[in-house]
Amino acid sequence: MRIRHKLWLVLLISILASASLWSGPQQDPSDTPETRRGGFKVSVKVDMVTVPVTVKKPEGGFIKGLPQEDFRIYEDGVPQEIMLFSQEGLPTRIAIVLDISGSVRPAWGTIMHATKRFVEHLHPEDQFALFTFNTDIRLRMDWGKQTDKMDAVLGSIYCKDRTKLWDTVWAVCSDAFRGTEEKKAVIIMSDGDDTGSSTSYKEAVEAAVRSEAAVYVVSKTEALRQQYRKAKEEYPYFNIPHEALAQMDLLLRNLAYKTGGRVLYPNMFGQLNDIYEEVNEELRNQYTIGYISNNTAKDGSYRQIDVRVNAPGASITARPGYYAPVDPRSM
Repeated sequence: MRIRHKLWLVLLISILASASLWSGPQQDPSDTPETRRGGFKVSVKVDMVTVPVTVKKPEGGFIKGLPQEDFRIYEDGVPQEIMLFSQEGLPTRIAIVLDISGSVRPAWGTIMHATKRFVEHLHPEDQFALFTFNTDIRLRMDWGKQTDKMDAVLGSIYCKDRTKLWDTVWAVCSDAFRGTEEKKAVIIMSDGDDTGSSTSYKEAVEAAVRSEAAVYVVSKTEALRQQYRKAKEEYPYFNIPHEALAQMDLLLRNLAYKTGGRVLYPNMFGQLNDIYEEVNEELRNQYTIGYISNNTAKDGSYRQIDVRVNAPGASITARPGYYAPVDPRSM
């Protein structure tokens, strides 16, 4: 928590030093002369846009140790002043969202083991919540670090029914992170084959973007491709739904891109330990950039973010935009 306190202290000093953000003397009728301390108080309203940024080498591996001066950030093409910068892994709230539809049943034992191992290796200051979904969406474990309960919780689950993926994305991203200040991430294990949501894909993506959580999808599409390819070899007339798999993959990739996350493809569920470790390593090695937009309109519009770094050949992953806040008085 010392890192967070230091960062917010730097931010507060920067705000008070900026004349454009000083709200000036304000009289509050509820204040007494004793609490006013000289007849005025300072009220500062801050809308900080925070952007986790992953920087990788062309051959793979993270580029660490870059100074703030190597980064540039733009909103709708306009340069922004970086007011918050960290190259240390900040505390993260991670929502783990597991598909427990009938198609997952044969691999459930492997999924349970990998999920438990993942939460046991989280950073001490991280917190996680566990959700499951099929026809229903259920919160199995609320925010915390109680890994000793994982066996009982996961062991009580029976995989069945259909997959309401977009309902789940909307519900988790709309409610789970409400009031959360920490860095946020969602890890979803699914193939993207939604079979019954009342929420549209567009609504689900918008909720994910508004939550400011990076969405990582552990996708079964590659494993399904291999299964269908093998079936095709054994049964020449087997109908392989190439178009359906391609569409699932496209939707998942877009969801991850819009939130600054990624889609990961284990060839089999036995690789889940490695996949979870890959996500954990990325969260630990991200830079965090924060700025206060010089566009002060609280109109709820979508604004594009462009992060650039002075590191030749580097690949950058960061969320490409956000929704501006809305002035409640205009509603």
